[in-house]
Amino acid sequence: MRKIILMSVIILATSKLVAQENIAKAGVLFGNFGVQYERSISKQFSILGQFGYSDIPTRVNNNDSKSTGLGYYVEGRYYFSSNKALMEGWHIGPHYTYLNLDDKNDDSIKTNISSFGVTTGYQWIFNSHVTLGVIVGIGTLSLDSDVKLDLGGIRFLPNLGVTLGYNF
Repeated sequence: MRKIILMSVIILATSKLVAQENIAKAGVLFGNFGVQYERSISKQFSILGQFGYSDIPTRVNNNDSKSTGLGYYVEGRYYFSSNKALMEGWHIGPHYTYLNLDDKNDDSIKTNISSFGVTTGYQWIFNSHVTLGVIVGIGTLSLDSDVKLDLGGIRFLPNLGVTLGYNF
């Protein structure tokens, strides 16, 4: 009986070491450059968050401008591949983006952009624990600004990105 208990403890203890449940990443998403963290919550589900710096071209009063500031991104992921490692393979899920921006030419112009949408992509995990991911998606565009901004007729916010990370 002691051998069975001891074997069970060893198997349970080492199973957590084999299953890498976290990924820290550097991410480039449409208009936002930052750090990401992805955490597995089950075999096929994970949640991801990014905090970073945003730099978006805008047009204020018929003049080209740029808006910069901080933003965050949250995404839930469902991984289709049950035979791959945790958080590897094709995934799909909802996302939310929020950007708090100031105009570079006029600090008094404040803009908040938010977007709800759906994202899909693929993430590779290599033997060295290095990860590489690509995503593509689209979301609604909600804009709150001190002035009328011309975003070139954009009504939807594209969600394109590349990440490089480490799985631990």
